[in-house]
Amino acid sequence: MTFIGNSSPQPSNRAMHTRLSVPLWSVAAALGLALAAGVSHADDDDMEAARRALAAGEIRPFSTLLARIERDCDARFVEMELDRDDGLWIYEIKLLGPGGDVAELEYDARDLRLLEAEGHHLAKLRCVPAGTPD
Repeated sequence: MTFIGNSSPQPSNRAMHTRLSVPLWSVAAALGLALAAGVSHADDDDMEAARRALAAGEIRPFSTLLARIERDCDARFVEMELDRDDGLWIYEIKLLGPGGDVAELEYDARDLRLLEAEGHHLAKLRCVPAGTPD
């Protein structure tokens, strides 16, 4: 048996700590990989469902919505998520407004109709009609 940094037959605290931490790290890494694989599999399923919905004409392409946002909104696009909520596909868009405010807009993916808008100073975006639900 070899002991790291110690020539005596009794392991030092450091060597014992090293031997104990490696298995714990290995277990944590394996668990993390397993969880990531599950998330990845779920993401793959969601992505495939979205592709089928687009091919079937159930949703409009995101590129169409992005072009409209870039044309009509005084904001910078940050991110997009496509979620299915109670059978309805929703584009969730995050924008950075002219004053640095973050806005979250939800669009019906079937017809790109604005459903909801959340954030401060939405009027400054110039693409959120007054009275839009939040």
